[in-house]
Amino acid sequence: TIAGASSYLSNVSNFKIIESTLREGEQFANAFFTTEKKIEIAKALDEFGVEYLELTSPAASAQSYNDCKAIVGLGLKAKILTHVRCHMDDARLAVETGVDGVDVVIGTSSYLREFSHGKDMQYIIDTATEVIKYIQSQGLEVRFSSEDSFRSDIVDLLSLYRAVDKLGVNRVGIADTVGCASPDQVAELVRTLRGVVSCDIECHFHNDTNCAIANSYAALQNGATHVDTSVLGIGERNGIPSLGGFVARMYAADKEYVKAKYDLPKLRDLENLVADAVGVSVPFNNPITGYCAFTHKAGIHAKAILNNPSTYEILKPEDFGMTRYVAIGHRLTGWNAVKNR
Repeated sequence: TIAGASSYLSNVSNFKIIESTLREGEQFANAFFTTEKKIEIAKALDEFGVEYLELTSPAASAQSYNDCKAIVGLGLKAKILTHVRCHMDDARLAVETGVDGVDVVIGTSSYLREFSHGKDMQYIIDTATEVIKYIQSQGLEVRFSSEDSFRSDIVDLLSLYRAVDKLGVNRVGIADTVGCASPDQVAELVRTLRGVVSCDIECHFHNDTNCAIANSYAALQNGATHVDTSVLGIGERNGIPSLGGFVARMYAADKEYVKAKYDLPKLRDLENLVADAVGVSVPFNNPITGYCAFTHKAGIHAKAILNNPSTYEILKPEDFGMTRYVAIGHRLTGWNAVKNR
């Protein structure tokens, strides 16, 4: 069963974040980051404690190339990755920038093979082999990911992953590029993949159907090791798992592990920095930092929360540098809230 598999395959208390605000996030409709802003965001993410920063491909533009070099030169604790097409020209540019690792991607679904790059699976395996061996020869980490994994033929997909695993890649990636997957589909694919490869497994989930964080959690329960996030979830269309929402989910699963790993009180300023940079406001219902996140209103809630906050709070606001608020100016609030005030 899935529940049984989850227990021995689970990495819920042993995962790494690949923070993609400076790659996926730059694909958000409103994102026009200057070099200075990218450096500010990179430093803030590093202080929060994410393990990896993923940057826009240096093949995208001259500025992307120079920005890669600038962020590599900051000497951050986080490892610096860039994300490129499965192509030798892109790989060479990536290596030139001095990054710690290269994330290689190619579309594998019939949709993308027919309407995007037009190549068959043998071509994909041959090209991947050439690109991966080159990156490895330069001493860098390499991740190989399919694109649109959940609409790809499972036999094709597993043979491709098996081939790149034999080459000794650090990670393989699955990507729900269109946001169509559900947690049970994710659990099944990741569990199957875990039986086929010995390397780490990275997951990249889009949020078109609002399952990105649930899918990330299902992936970790079934053997995935790395999850892609962006601040406020910004990205192509409506983005990927938000860093804050993902952290909230993982905190609920293993509070001490998450508190030890990440500087949680820095989350609010980090989100405000990015929100300001892309001209949006932090959503009212944002996990942890939304202005209603720790507001209690109904009388029954207010009475219990005043006696013991854990009655209605799974997250402790003070662990995130936040405070709770018990409303009193409404007909639903009741006398306990008024008396407490």
